[in-house]
Amino acid sequence: LFKKVVLADGVADHVSPIYDQAAAGMQVALFQAWIAAIGFTLQIYFDFSGYSDMALGLARFFGIKLPANFDSPLQATSIVDFWSRWHMTLTRFLTAYLYNPLVLWLTRRRMARRLPGVGGRTPSVGAYFQLVAGPTLLTMLVSGLWHGAGYLFILWGLLHGVYLSINHAWRLLRPRIWLDKEAYERRMRPVGFVITFLSVAVAMVVFRASNIAAAKSVLQGMIGQHGITPPQQFQSRLDPLKGVLQQVVSSTPDLSTQALAMAVAWLAVLLLIALLLPNTLQIMARFEPAIGLQHRPGRTLALARALDWAPTLPWAVTMAAMAAAAVMRIGGKSEFLYWQF
Repeated sequence: LFKKVVLADGVADHVSPIYDQAAAGMQVALFQAWIAAIGFTLQIYFDFSGYSDMALGLARFFGIKLPANFDSPLQATSIVDFWSRWHMTLTRFLTAYLYNPLVLWLTRRRMARRLPGVGGRTPSVGAYFQLVAGPTLLTMLVSGLWHGAGYLFILWGLLHGVYLSINHAWRLLRPRIWLDKEAYERRMRPVGFVITFLSVAVAMVVFRASNIAAAKSVLQGMIGQHGITPPQQFQSRLDPLKGVLQQVVSSTPDLSTQALAMAVAWLAVLLLIALLLPNTLQIMARFEPAIGLQHRPGRTLALARALDWAPTLPWAVTMAAMAAAAVMRIGGKSEFLYWQF
């Protein structure tokens, strides 16, 4: 509940006005565009994962143990890894009932015609497009339709289908290009994390925008096509560089230094929680909060051990404070993102 009404709804106050401006036809500048993209990614993460946690907990009241649905997806180092952590039940359903049967049927057809498959030392390009890219794009298209009949949901699904197809192609090519797997993992995991996070944030703009023009405005703003509009208080400090920056920098009365600082602070806190702290499933792992989730002994980090839930006074005080904050926030403004799904 704290995730939903405090964290997700709290950052929504800084994110929703930007998308409303974009929907009204206003151009979104660089700072606001990145706040909109990253902010909504964090908003829907804490919103959806909060709902999933509540579903797990409420089911346990009735002796029912549900499967996990989120496992820190924003920590993923590839888009394939992301979808193994994000909305895991939907991913599992689409994989089992659409992707796998389709790939199996297509593989049998190719074998009957004596055509090569994807595996082996010399996988063919045709096999990749028929057995990997095609089924992936179709599956993610269905995922977009599952979220809603709007064309932006379909575009979001196809965009993730392209992401996944590229990732699968790289997995086939990487062993030939980079022979040392350990060196690759050590050097490229941070790069993979950055690429994955930015790709997800870009796709979330399409997911959140009310129309294609609004999505285009935010995406153009992210690459600086609408210029940079810092707060007026900050603009005065750039006067010595006014001649150089006048083409791209202009002040705006709509953005105050305090508003920008608050938005950045929200993003920083939520990123810290999502990227560095253990998730609720890991905190409760000793009690198997979801089907098949087992405790992983041997974690040596003092912070990780300290955050394992236990019936202690510090945990009681912490949970009481979070519950009080959530209850006080319930009566405030709240966005229900899933009415359209």
